[in-house]
Amino acid sequence: MFRTSSILTCAALVLSLGAALTGPAAAQAQAVTVNIPFDFSANDQMVPAGRYRISLQAPRYLSFVDTQSTKKQYLMSVQPAGEQNSKDGGRLIFRQYGDSNYLYQVWMPGQGAGRQFGRSRAEQETLRGLRSPALTQVQLPLGPTGH
Repeated sequence: MFRTSSILTCAALVLSLGAALTGPAAAQAQAVTVNIPFDFSANDQMVPAGRYRISLQAPRYLSFVDTQSTKKQYLMSVQPAGEQNSKDGGRLIFRQYGDSNYLYQVWMPGQGAGRQFGRSRAEQETLRGLRSPALTQVQLPLGPTGH
């Protein structure tokens, strides 16, 4: 069963963001830094809670780089998720099953196209026996901030 308190806790996340271009040849290679206060999984990779710099490396790859402790990089394959108003702020959307969190969609600030993750083997195993996931969002501010 899903607990309303865990959904509300995740909805009240404290974020710290920074955005910057990675180079003149990569106009859409915007990087956003965000605090994710819970462990999560994407593409069968377990990612611990922490501060990450997220950037689109190519149309089908996202990079998560730990900016605090390990400096570890997680490279994840993604699929297009559709369009949104490019003036909308960015957000990360997670599927929640009890205490398990799976990254579902990434919407970078100021970009119309989102990216999404297919269900991993671990998520499919977790999903068995459950009726439906709860969705949790982590909002990303609209404007870039230096970092």
